Amino acid sequence: METIVKVAYDASVKTVLTLLEKNLLPDVVIRRLTRLLLAGRLRSGYKPTAELQLSDLLRFVNGILDDSFALSMARQQSLASLLTLISAYKKELDYTVLSNLIVISYKVVKIAADANLELMSGIKQFFIGVFQLAAGCCFTRLQNIDLSTAKETWLGPKTRESHLDAMLRGEVLTALAAFGHDETLNEAIRRFDAFLADRNTSLLPPDLRRAAYVAVMQRANKSDKSGYESLLKVYRETDLSQEKTRILGSLAGCPDPSIVQDVLNFVLSDEVRNQDAVYGLSGVSWEGREVAWKWLQEKWEFIEKTWGSGFLLTRFISAVVSPFASFEKAKEVEEYFATRTKPSMARTLKQSIEKRYRQFEDD
Repeated sequence: METIVKVAYDASVKTVLTLLEKNLLPDVVIRRLTRLLLAGRLRSGYKPTAELQLSDLLRFVNGILDDSFALSMARQQSLASLLTLISAYKKELDYTVLSNLIVISYKVVKIAADANLELMSGIKQFFIGVFQLAAGCCFTRLQNIDLSTAKETWLGPKTRESHLDAMLRGEVLTALAAFGHDETLNEAIRRFDAFLADRNTSLLPPDLRRAAYVAVMQRANKSDKSGYESLLKVYRETDLSQEKTRILGSLAGCPDPSIVQDVLNFVLSDEVRNQDAVYGLSGVSWEGREVAWKWLQEKWEFIEKTWGSGFLLTRFISAVVSPFASFEKAKEVEEYFATRTKPSMARTLKQSIEKRYRQFEDD
């Protein structure tokens, strides 16, 4: 445990030093860092209280990332500045920091998509580079293995690997698949095919299945539904609720709008429990968002009757409208629901879109 903590602590210190060297820290952040230094919490030597030091440091490192993202959203900082900051996290090893970075990366890509499709493609490639390097650092820190290919990233649990490392592998691979990294997609689909042939295969353990499912849906399209249909087969055959929700949460991310339409209709079928339907709506792809919005309007009477006016209905709607990021769409949504829901719900839905409005000033 002490060795793992020390490695993560040292890596986070290097991240902070990199940020300082590149002059990426605002004055207020530097003052906060100075206070930590004066308090002796960022000592270069490893001490018995390293767990506490690491906790303090990781909150600080995460705070820098969150603050920078918030500044970009508020137009106080350019998108280029945010991406430059993120590039300093390429060798970060901590699960909390990288998991937060993955969440932010999804948000950035969604917002960039509304600004410019070419920008979205470039940003996806940027994040692929970040997560490939992060994966290499994380998954080789306990054993000296070659991560030059995606196949190596999928290797099973290593000696002395922590639970957080196992979780991180799944999240990083899912992000790489979602951003269209070809090597990850190819390896994921190869392992999924092995899983179809043998549900007990060691090639696709539970913590990596979501990444494989996302990869399968990235390659699914109107002319080749085999991967999508195979996922539905797994869904129908499994008795595990967790596996069903894992599959449901991967389906709507397909970039083909016609497949997204099929997924949405499937979500309303008798094969999906009412309480699980919201999982099937999560992660609607940018390409499928207009289809999802039209579908929601067409099915609104049935949806309102089935889910009533409670918490699930709000989540149901938010899942469909959240991929949008423009004031025009926010106004359209608010007007549509103004006479169909309580005013408070209409305002909440409008705000959920406005938060995603493109507020970056591109350099």
